[in-house]
Amino acid sequence: MHITASAVSHRIAGLEKTLGEKLFDRGPRGVTLSTTGRLLASTTGRAFGDLARALARQGAGSQRLRVSAVPIFATHWLLPRLGQFLASHPGIELQVEASPRMADMETGLVDVALRFGDGKWPDVEAEQVMTLDTVAVASPALVRRLRLRGAADVLKAPLVRVSPYGASWTGWAEGAGLDPAPFERQQGLQVDGMGAALRAASHGLGVALAFDPLIDSEIASGALVQVGPKVPARGQVWFVCRPREKNLPAIRALRRWLLAELSVIQG
Repeated sequence: MHITASAVSHRIAGLEKTLGEKLFDRGPRGVTLSTTGRLLASTTGRAFGDLARALARQGAGSQRLRVSAVPIFATHWLLPRLGQFLASHPGIELQVEASPRMADMETGLVDVALRFGDGKWPDVEAEQVMTLDTVAVASPALVRRLRLRGAADVLKAPLVRVSPYGASWTGWAEGAGLDPAPFERQQGLQVDGMGAALRAASHGLGVALAFDPLIDSEIASGALVQVGPKVPARGQVWFVCRPREKNLPAIRALRRWLLAELSVIQG
């Protein structure tokens, strides 16, 4: 904003005085938006978002495309391939944000979201672009040491769990034809994000759940070993944008490239 923190505080105080309401609740654990603050952020955010997008479309030079993607999809699939897209579309400037949360397409400055879920999000255009399976993976050393040969053997090892968003061990067990109860009780390690879970598994800290085909390169190289069967994931990857903007040239170009790349690996 190019202003000092104290100036921001004065502006907030002035706005609260004008509205006659507090915009923030200040507690021992930090500052959070009040009910009035959330309502104001929602309504003004849409206006500022529309303004920023209109200016970006009218500006000269490159077209800016802001993409929010599930972290594991961004790091393991999207970023390694983006050079091909940028080389083919030099007039498009990409900004990629890796986030586990569904981007607010109206209030946030995001043009396209590549999200994991069932595609049932209100007020957006969602198209499924990748079908995922859940697989259990471990380091080769752990597989040899504990003799992890099949799905039931997974319980010989600690389980790596992802919080707050991640594949369910009980869901994988049910899909593999096993009793899910022992998987709920099994001890292990909890980490933040599937990327961290894969690193923990590669260091022999336990067995992690991951999505195929996002980690096919790690399995093909031998860095990780699949233990047990593939189980259909309870969510898929979707290409999400605002309905009124789905035909914008930059968004159409990204969608066409993405579908072409995905058709190679998914047949």
